[in-house]
Amino acid sequence: MPSSSLSGRVWTITLNKLDTMRFFGADTNAQKIEMLKNIAIFHELTRKEILEVDELLHERIYEKDEIIFEEGDPGHGIFIILSGKLRAHPNCELLKAANLEFGPGQLVGELALFDEAPRTTTVVAVEHTVTVALFQAEFSTLLTKNKNIGVKVLVEIARILSRRARQVLLGEKHVPSL
Repeated sequence: MPSSSLSGRVWTITLNKLDTMRFFGADTNAQKIEMLKNIAIFHELTRKEILEVDELLHERIYEKDEIIFEEGDPGHGIFIILSGKLRAHPNCELLKAANLEFGPGQLVGELALFDEAPRTTTVVAVEHTVTVALFQAEFSTLLTKNKNIGVKVLVEIARILSRRARQVLLGEKHVPSL
């Protein structure tokens, strides 16, 4: 027997656990999938896999000069920028000369997916910024629940970390890494 529920602005009719019809918001869902698909760590995922990952993401909105996290805070996850800009303010001498500004499609705090070590820098919104956060606990669940998605995301994060480490070692000015 069909049931209905109002979820946000989307009217959803659930026919069974696998069949869901959306009357409003379908375009928004398609736009969100496309937006996530254009982010490096998700570009290898299928639409179905992106929908699965999307359930784990937490949208966060920051206004200009708002602190995303501070140096020394425990690291619980990464922040992926959908729109706007963030800037890191490191105390580390090696990174002080670098331009640490991040824009759409980039991520900050990526090391927090692997351990909960304290943050190495303070990150602040340069302008109105929309991010999605992926926390370590949910990422660990994803790795055990769907290894295929986890491996694809891990490979992309490894590529990003490798590129950023190489930039630091070569002394490049633009080093988007925390």
